[in-house]
Amino acid sequence: MNLDLVNDFLNNLKENKFVQNFIEELSNYLEKNMITNPEISEVNNNWNNLLADNLEIGNKKIISKYKDEMLLERTNILQNYALRTKDKGKMYYIYDIDTNGRNEYNLCICEPNKSHKIIKKKIEDLPKGASLGSVLRQQGKVIILEKEDTQIIENQINNMIKKKIKEQEQFLNSKRIEGHIYEADEKYSGRIWLYDLNNKLGRGIEGIEEIKFPKELYETAKKGDKFIYRNGKYQKYE
Repeated sequence: MNLDLVNDFLNNLKENKFVQNFIEELSNYLEKNMITNPEISEVNNNWNNLLADNLEIGNKKIISKYKDEMLLERTNILQNYALRTKDKGKMYYIYDIDTNGRNEYNLCICEPNKSHKIIKKKIEDLPKGASLGSVLRQQGKVIILEKEDTQIIENQINNMIKKKIKEQEQFLNSKRIEGHIYEADEKYSGRIWLYDLNNKLGRGIEGIEEIKFPKELYETAKKGDKFIYRNGKYQKYE
């Protein structure tokens, strides 16, 4: 009986040792990939790629007008914060993955007149935990990750994005006018350019990038087709 207990005890130890080794190997794998794979990084949870084609945020399509405004506002947020905290060192922001390979990040210098200058850095050469949306500081010859600054910037940028999404909704609603006739132009990825034939601005006709267009109409819509906005939706105009 006692021998059986000893054998059970030894077997449990072996099993526990196996589990411990497995957990240790899994932890090492996750830690490594959290650094080198931007898809699963912590910071990336609330980071938005404002340079993405056909930009969508929170399942909401963003039209070109507001995408451009978001990019400009993000630059202003970064520059203003860098100026207020310049005593902490030159500030960088990781805004993109280099298109030539997934092992490099694109960084912008957060200073006036330098926001469009791209600095490429290999992921393994950056501080542990650095990822998309991270704020970095140059201190002497060393670049460090500023977690507190990253959180502050993340909050400011995401609050700005929420505000712009509301503004976009208000803007588009103001352009959907009961009884107005619209002419279709280009369409792509669920978006369609419409020109309001009843609302001429100067020498041209006002156009909007519509992102809420009936699917059945979108599939058959061709350049030059006309639609009327009636009872809160677009209908084919004959």
